[in-house]
Amino acid sequence: MNRLACLLVLIVAAMLAGCSSHAPSAARFMSAKPNSISIGVGGGGFWGDDNSHREEKSAQEAYRYEESHFLLDGVLFFRNDHFLFGLSSGDHSLIRLNLGFVSDYFGVQGWGDIIVLNADSSTNWKRPFGIMIIEQLPITSKIKVGVHQFFAYNSYSGVLDECCSINLDYYMKFYGELGVGAYVSYDGYSLEFRYGNEPGPDNKRFYLDFSVMFDAQSH
Repeated sequence: MNRLACLLVLIVAAMLAGCSSHAPSAARFMSAKPNSISIGVGGGGFWGDDNSHREEKSAQEAYRYEESHFLLDGVLFFRNDHFLFGLSSGDHSLIRLNLGFVSDYFGVQGWGDIIVLNADSSTNWKRPFGIMIIEQLPITSKIKVGVHQFFAYNSYSGVLDECCSINLDYYMKFYGELGVGAYVSYDGYSLEFRYGNEPGPDNKRFYLDFSVMFDAQSH
């Protein structure tokens, strides 16, 4: 139970701090055991292109947008035999919904942010979302390897660029990303690599993610 308590603290910290608005982990999704409640946390980052920039709206108004390279996620998954429902954290998102199908060899993961922190009236109706197809090969009962393909509608945010002031109003921008990835997991611990390409500007991102999942309750 001590490990579960530590994970809950990390999940709350992740949700309060704001974390990844990119595609979630395939390994965490596939690690949820049948007929159980699972909690987990993952961290890592990406290298490559990002959308950080300064945008001037007028001579008196400018915004500073940053796409963080550090990723941190907390998850709470409810799974029966093959259907999974979950809640997780997202970038400036209070709640992200995860839904999908899970089996030993195949999975389909969908996600979408429900409540976000976005002060931009022109985009505050938009939400990050995506879908992922996962193929998995169990090597033993504990060791598994998998590959996946995904489409993600990602977000990043900016603040009003004002001298000598602190602004907590976030202004979100969005972009689409297509990608593939692979992972290896051992008894709830996993290491995952993803490659994503943003059509249009042709921005390329390389992700590395480490995760741990535990059963909070089995039924």
